Amino acid sequence: MKLHEHPMSSAAFKVRAVVHELGLPVTFVTVDMMKGEHKTPAFLAMNPNGKVPTLEDDGFYLWESNAILCYLAARKPESGLLPTDARGMAQVQQWLQWHATTFAPSTGEVMAETLYAKFMGRAKDEAKYAAGMEKVRRDLGVLEKALAGKEYLCGKLTIADFSLVSTLLLRAPMGVDLEAFPHVKAWVARMEARESVRKSLPPL
Repeated sequence: MKLHEHPMSSAAFKVRAVVHELGLPVTFVTVDMMKGEHKTPAFLAMNPNGKVPTLEDDGFYLWESNAILCYLAARKPESGLLPTDARGMAQVQQWLQWHATTFAPSTGEVMAETLYAKFMGRAKDEAKYAAGMEKVRRDLGVLEKALAGKEYLCGKLTIADFSLVSTLLLRAPMGVDLEAFPHVKAWVARMEARESVRKSLPPL
């Protein structure tokens, strides 16, 4: 298997972390997005969206990071990262979908006005940043309640934890403070203490 990715992509980060957690034989292929490699005909043939990460497995191509997480975890069902019982599976999918529809867009707004703005050499839009931060705090409140009395989102470690924590790894440069959310802060610390996560962190 090959994972076409970029070190600074939070979506690629979570896939790298799950690859390491499962000990799967995956080759990481860096896509030079500054040179437009993600828009070449060869890459678009694998992923018509022109985005990373994209998984290649013997002629099978898969995009959307959460779908890739499901595929990898299904390769090792004994890991328990993707439950096989109906309720367990539904709960993981609930968090994956919430991440895609709610949490990732919220943190994306904040990242756009901090890390990405700096990277692109443009000024920070304070109004857009404030609006994004309001949504992030709303979402952190949801996570805070969900994590009360639990070590992980679904009780035990699953791909949902890897997916959601990926959006908080760059919280310092984003200006996101977790002090008001002690359960979230403790959960993030547990995830960041895992060797698989440490090995996958973006090079900052």
